[in-house]
Amino acid sequence: APAVAEPAPAYTLSYNLGIYSHYMFRGVEYSDGPALQGGIDWAHSSGFYLGTWASNLDPYSYGKTDAGYLLTTTSKSTRGNHLETDFYAGYAHTFANGVGVNVLGNYYAYLEGHKANNVDPLGVNHRNTIDSFEASIALSYSYFTYTYFNVLTDYYGLDKTDKNFNRLKSGGTSGADYHELKVAYPLPFAALTLGAKVGYQRTPGLQGSEGDFAIGLTRNFAMPGAGKPTEGWSANATYTDTFDVDNENFYLSADGRDLNERQLTFYVKRVW
Repeated sequence: APAVAEPAPAYTLSYNLGIYSHYMFRGVEYSDGPALQGGIDWAHSSGFYLGTWASNLDPYSYGKTDAGYLLTTTSKSTRGNHLETDFYAGYAHTFANGVGVNVLGNYYAYLEGHKANNVDPLGVNHRNTIDSFEASIALSYSYFTYTYFNVLTDYYGLDKTDKNFNRLKSGGTSGADYHELKVAYPLPFAALTLGAKVGYQRTPGLQGSEGDFAIGLTRNFAMPGAGKPTEGWSANATYTDTFDVDNENFYLSADGRDLNERQLTFYVKRVW
């Protein structure tokens, strides 16, 4: 009698690890150079999934300041966060007509616990947690994906400010949202995929609203090994830039680095 095929497992567990020339997120660089990024994903056959992901950071972009940088009554230096850890869960489904939907909740955690600086008009420094929670919904068809993101907490711990970045007495920064349209098109040569995106970040109560776009090439490949080749490798090169920036000073780190300047980035990663 023919062998009976084993049933497909109810869930899968996968891992990813990559080396990136920069940690770029929505047109903004958060690493000040190379970044090591990786994560673990659990996916159920029903469409539900959850996972975690982490990357190193430039601490000056996430809370670090040098003594005297802030015009506060204390002017103390502060330690920043060196690591971002995301915890997320969601549900994804593709219908028979090819339309896909993906609903996601993502908690951006900074486990070192170093907080954001918020300076009010009297020069008093208020310290808030940087941790943030963002919900999103994505619709996809063929090569295209549109995603809407909304931050349900204060935007990375920042309080509402005026144009001079003075903290206002009342009002938060929740409701920051991001619209993103992406395309991934497999080219008919060299096993390359052309990727492009355009997005717009809106930050109510702050001056960080701006658009960004990116275009790049990705190639999947196998690495030779002492038996069969190891699968799951990919390499990418992407050009990123921003436009329609509300206030360029919003994108200066505490050591004066321009976080949203145009970048050409590269990565090599493996998924298994």
